[in-house]
Amino acid sequence: MEKQILSFNDLPSALSLVINKLEILEEKFSTLMTQIQPDKGLEWLSVSELSEYLPTHPVEHTIYCWTSNKQIPFHKKGKRIMFLKSEIDEWMQDNKSRSRAEIMNEAIAYVQSTRKVI
Repeated sequence: MEKQILSFNDLPSALSLVINKLEILEEKFSTLMTQIQPDKGLEWLSVSELSEYLPTHPVEHTIYCWTSNKQIPFHKKGKRIMFLKSEIDEWMQDNKSRSRAEIMNEAIAYVQSTRKVI
């Protein structure tokens, strides 16, 4: 690209050219942004947002205790603790109580897998 020395009289046409190029870039950028859709699985929550999201609405201190005991999935960047919503949903489903039938089936499967063949 060749540098041009502009005179004062050339400024209006040069400014017009710059504005036209900016408008073209803006149009291309907006088209590109409409094509890119954010990944719905990567929704991040802060401690206060997590407190509001969880059905029991625990206080923030409780959430901090869970993270220090590694009872809840979390991510730490510097001093900030963040939670991935999809991981929290999975964590809540994993903590459901099992029925007696489920526990019995697991016990039978364990006994059969550890039985020695004589």
